[in-house]
Amino acid sequence: MTEATMQMKERSEAIGRAQRALKALGEHPRSSKKELGHAREHLNACYSHGSGKYVWNAVAQVEAMAERRYGVPSTEEHRQLVDAAGDLEEPATAARGRAAEDRAIAPATSGPDDVGLAPTASR
Repeated sequence: MTEATMQMKERSEAIGRAQRALKALGEHPRSSKKELGHAREHLNACYSHGSGKYVWNAVAQVEAMAERRYGVPSTEEHRQLVDAAGDLEEPATAARGRAAEDRAIAPATSGPDDVGLAPTASR
């Protein structure tokens, strides 16, 4: 087997990624039949070509189409946003989660009125 030929596991991973991107693209209400057909051609290329480079390029094409449709920034755009915003070490959702934990009700402790009676079986 040559170096350019993909292993079955790698091809399966690539096809799975392309299928997920195509499914997401198909679920978007503004996707056209032409766009979906073009994305499907890229997915079909994943099945028909033996070159790993060609298959991963086809996957990247389908994923890029879905990203553009959903408005996901490219890697470079994302990097620019992060640089402009400063250090985004902690996402806002993590901060909100910790704040919710802080507001959680403290565990009940036994008070002076608690005499420690155990429940009895009903008759």
